[in-house]
Amino acid sequence: MRVFVTGATGFVGGWLRQELTASRHEVIDAPGPDELDIADRAGLALAVANARPDVVVHLAAIAFGPEATSDPGEAIRVNVGGTLAVVEACRALTPQPAILAVGSAEVYAPPVTSDPLTEHSPLGPRGVYGLTKLAAEAIARLAADDGLAVAVTRSFNHAGPGQRPVFALPAFAQRILEARAAGTHEIRAGNVDVARDISDVRDVVRAYRLLAEALVDRHSPGGARIYNVASGRAHTMRSIIAELASLADWPVSIVQDRELMRTNDPLHIQGDATALRALTGWTPQIEMRRTLADVLASLA
Repeated sequence: MRVFVTGATGFVGGWLRQELTASRHEVIDAPGPDELDIADRAGLALAVANARPDVVVHLAAIAFGPEATSDPGEAIRVNVGGTLAVVEACRALTPQPAILAVGSAEVYAPPVTSDPLTEHSPLGPRGVYGLTKLAAEAIARLAADDGLAVAVTRSFNHAGPGQRPVFALPAFAQRILEARAAGTHEIRAGNVDVARDISDVRDVVRAYRLLAEALVDRHSPGGARIYNVASGRAHTMRSIIAELASLADWPVSIVQDRELMRTNDPLHIQGDATALRALTGWTPQIEMRRTLADVLASLA
């Protein structure tokens, strides 16, 4: 199948490109942000028309929550406006490409129990990023109502080699490596007792490939179906740091930094990917220890 990927130059986009190519699909990268603004409807429509894809995988977004918070207008323009541009570009073509809109578990309301979140769990994003992803979902759903083949993911945390160290796992890895280089044994961290569902990015892009294939083969049920992409396992940040320190062979103690603390941070977030597994057979294959080892190696 021919796959047009927005955000192909990003962290997840690079891994998705490898996954699709390894499965012998033809990948057409959307022009990067230096060439084309994702919210430029006319420009994106031309790029999609020239690509003639079977499916568009829409990854392009402001994906780091604090960046969305610092500039809400830009986050809305990119995350919501970009999704609208993708939908309009696909709607204008004959035949119409399918759309896999990559969303976020940040659309869910903060859980009050440790029960896994399903696609039917209450919605209620706490920040600008989650709000923009919920609005993008709404646009994708309207496209499905118009007859386009659409699937939306609610992807939980994921990490792997090449991720920016503004995100938790590579940030912890970098601090441990810096401590080792400096001969110190203390690192700064925020709330380390929260638990999060974290997948390896290579498992996540395999889920995206399987969903794209299901859309093109029309195995996915009608309407805009929502699929959690989650490992089903939650890890505390404290355990992540301990594992990284072990892999780096450098014991560390944690100094809690108030500037890194997030207020009202849910204690436990875990996803349920039963719907994704039922449709595609997907299950996570990469253990956390390998993810962390590969993150460390990529930063060394």
